[in-house]
Amino acid sequence: MRSILVILCILAACGCTANQRLGVNLDQPTYWRSPNGERFVARHGWLSDDSLSFVKVTMPDGRQWTLPQAASASGVRYTDEHTLVWWEHQGTVRVDVRRDDGEWEEGRWELRPYPQIN
Repeated sequence: MRSILVILCILAACGCTANQRLGVNLDQPTYWRSPNGERFVARHGWLSDDSLSFVKVTMPDGRQWTLPQAASASGVRYTDEHTLVWWEHQGTVRVDVRRDDGEWEEGRWELRPYPQIN
């Protein structure tokens, strides 16, 4: 009984209720292309309590990454700080990747938007 009371006090202190559920919201996909024709898909999302924004990226080879928003001097930057950076700025995207030697390859892809045609 005491542990239930402690949990209820913690939930009350954070403004949460036992029935509240955290949800995920996703925008419609946006489509991007590199100068050599590689295609990327991005979906921006956020948690229902606005505690986190992220982008879900589908790479040309089909791999998917979900990257949280990170600090940026300009534009909007998403990264896991280990493998990939997705940096949107003035209508373009720069994709940085970490190489096998551990160094970052900045500007591995420079992307422009393109319309999705079915």
